[in-house]
Amino acid sequence: MTSRIAQFISIFLFVVLFSCQDKEKQNSEVEIFPPEEKKDELREERPMSRSYLLARMRENGELSAFTEQFRKAGLEEEFEGKEGLFTIFAPSNAAYDRIPAKKINSGEESGIEENMKDDLRYYVVEGQLTVDNLLQKIRASENGRYEFRTALGEKLWATQEGDKVVLIDVLGNKAAIVTSKMEKDSGVYHVIDNVLRSGDNAAEGGS
Repeated sequence: MTSRIAQFISIFLFVVLFSCQDKEKQNSEVEIFPPEEKKDELREERPMSRSYLLARMRENGELSAFTEQFRKAGLEEEFEGKEGLFTIFAPSNAAYDRIPAKKINSGEESGIEENMKDDLRYYVVEGQLTVDNLLQKIRASENGRYEFRTALGEKLWATQEGDKVVLIDVLGNKAAIVTSKMEKDSGVYHVIDNVLRSGDNAAEGGS
């Protein structure tokens, strides 16, 4: 009887000891973030500011002319204040180089800032339009042209020429999408190879 009790006590102590060791092992495997690392992790999970897309565009050397016009027109604050995703079709520096400087800066020189804003709003579309989205909509359209409206309220058309997506403005000017970049929680921007014109620029003619 005494040997059985001793055996039972030995088994009980072994189980208790094993359980404590296992618990200590589990606790040692729990990942503990230092306060600063935890803050960084939480910060990365927050949605990006609307101005983040513009900040990324400013880092693109091909778009310095466009982003500078955006800044001069005072559109950055307006853009940041809006909610939702955006698509921007931005002419490259090479595209602006083909346009006389007088035409590009005409709104600024005459003091009509709103004209500059309207010119640039024509390149902005609410919502996220990737190249794949555009191709799908082009192929689903009846005449191979997908029609959509910009933030200016005027129409743009997208069509496919070879392996490229080409935009057509209200005056018939064309601009092909050269490269695209999608930014998480901000939208997408496309670098295009020509300057487009809204209907308000009809008197100036095509580029």
